[in-house]
Order: sequence, then C-alpha cells, then structure tokens
Amino acid sequence: MKRGQDGQDAVKMSVVMLTYNHAPFIAQAIEGVLMQETNFPYELVIAEDCSTDDTRAVIRKYSERYPERIRVLLNRQNIGGRRTHRRGYQMCRGQYVASLDADDYWVSPHKLQRQADLLDAHPDYAMCFHPVKMVWEDDCREPTVFRPRVLKDSYTLEDLLEYNFIGACSPVYRKRDFGSYPPWFFVMPVGDWAIHVLHALHGTVGYIDEPMGVYRQHGRGVYSVRGAVSRLRLAIEMLRRFRCGLGREHRRVVSRSLCRQYDKLVRQCYDDGHVSQARHAAWEGLREIGIGLHTPVLDMLKIAFRMLAPGVRRRHLPAVAELKSSW
Repeated sequence: MKRGQDGQDAVKMSVVMLTYNHAPFIAQAIEGVLMQETNFPYELVIAEDCSTDDTRAVIRKYSERYPERIRVLLNRQNIGGRRTHRRGYQMCRGQYVASLDADDYWVSPHKLQRQADLLDAHPDYAMCFHPVKMVWEDDCREPTVFRPRVLKDSYTLEDLLEYNFIGACSPVYRKRDFGSYPPWFFVMPVGDWAIHVLHALHGTVGYIDEPMGVYRQHGRGVYSVRGAVSRLRLAIEMLRRFRCGLGREHRRVVSRSLCRQYDKLVRQCYDDGHVSQARHAAWEGLREIGIGLHTPVLDMLKIAFRMLAPGVRRRHLPAVAELKSSW
C-alpha cells in the first residue's frame, strides 16, 4: 500500500480531530494520522475550540508543515464539543469521516485503509469501529483493551442503545448530510455516544476485532476523572435523553437499558457502603421507568430486590434470574 496523494476533488477519507486544551497530547494524535498508509487521498480537519494553552501553536506548526494535508477550523469563541464537532464534520470533504479526539492516538498505520475497505464492501454499514487500548497516564491501573462484551461482525442501533461500547478514537462514519441536527443531539452530556447513535439510525455498525487506537485516561479528561457512581449517573442521563429524543419504536430497549444502569448504580452504592443512597437510587429507577407498554417488568423486579437488605437481595436474586431466563 502506498500513502495517499492529496487531491482537492478526490478526498475519500476525512479525519475530524476535536481539540480543546490538548497541548501535551495533540502532536502524538496528529502524527498518528499522518502515518496512515492508504491507496486513497485523505485529509485531516482539526476543529479547535478556543484553547487557553498552547494547543493552537502546535496546530499551527503542523498545518504550516503539511498545508496540503491539514485543514484547520478555529472557533472564535468556545462553543462546546457538540457544536464544534458539527462544524468540523460539515467541513469534511471525504466520503467517510474518522473521528479522533486530540488526547487519543492511533497505533496502526493501516487503520483508515482497513475501515474504508470494510465500508466499501458493505454499503449497508453506516459506520464501523474497532477495540481500543485504554491507558492511564498516572499508571494507577494496568492497560486494558476496551471491546464489546459480545463479539460480532456487526451491531445494530438496539445494541448501541444498551451501552456505549465504541471507543471515541475508533469509529469511521459514512458521511451523511444531517441537515438540521435533532435537538436531542445538543443536550447530550456525552458527545461520542450521541454521534454513534445519530449514524446508527441509518444503518448497521461494522466491527474489526483489532485494537488500532489508544484511549488515554488522564486528569484533564471530562470522562476519565469521574468515579464509578458518577459514570453510571452519566449513562443514566444519556439514556433518559435518548428515550425522550428517539422514536417510540426504540423506547422499550432504552427502558431496559435504563433498568440495567440503575441496577448497576444500586449495586455500586451498596458496594461503596452507602445503603441509603442505594435505596434512594432504586426508588428513583422505579419511578423513572414507570409502568407501561414499554416497561421491562423483570428488570424492574431486580431493582426492587436491590432495595432490600444486602443479605436478602443475595438470597433472592438468583430466583429472579431463573425466572427471567425462562421468560
């Protein structure tokens, strides 16, 4: 394979890189894009959201060195990740768009080629992704590979509404003209999950089971600094907004996902020794989901059992699981 030669009218792949205060990391992210070996032209679109550190200086250095490859979008004022992504995405000229936050990076020079080949071969795929290696900058944990719990060649929107199993530095999307983005997109607390769902509404999600990127966990990351309870709360808030924003045909799967996240939240509170918070979360979950046509009753029973004393819940939950398996 040869490195793609740029052509103004023939860009097949665009890489949209979002950045805000990523001065210590962005050079490695850019180098990971520039090392890509493809048989098609590709471009890098860097969308910068008014950083207060030296991020723009690093971008300027690379854009001056590679003017034929790098295009830069500089916001005049800080507008947030969702709106910055929309501006960067709309600026992309490629048939496909790869997403990369500037504090992550790619490790395989064949990433873009492999994902473009997969999308070429499957016109029904709206996007594709791969697992990512998660590393902690402070070495508080050993590196681990983040991949879906169940491995398949492809996934559906329903799968993606259960939980976000796509690392932010891994997807390549088939570029679409969304016109006016749906209102729910701009109120989501986690941008990448919302972007995945926005594309998965239009097709299948393909998968390549090879880690080709690194998801960096560090003190400046919006998600990385959250504890377990805070992350579960974030997932719950995302699902609440998906349930309101998406059509009725998706309400049951989102309600089931909400039940599972509340169940995890209750267990986490118990494990942390916060019994009163666990019971409060269980009541909250039961009220949030409510009773109706889309209610996953057996999942709600699990949450109800969690409200009991830890010894009782351990004794009775296997019976609930057995009941659910025979449903």
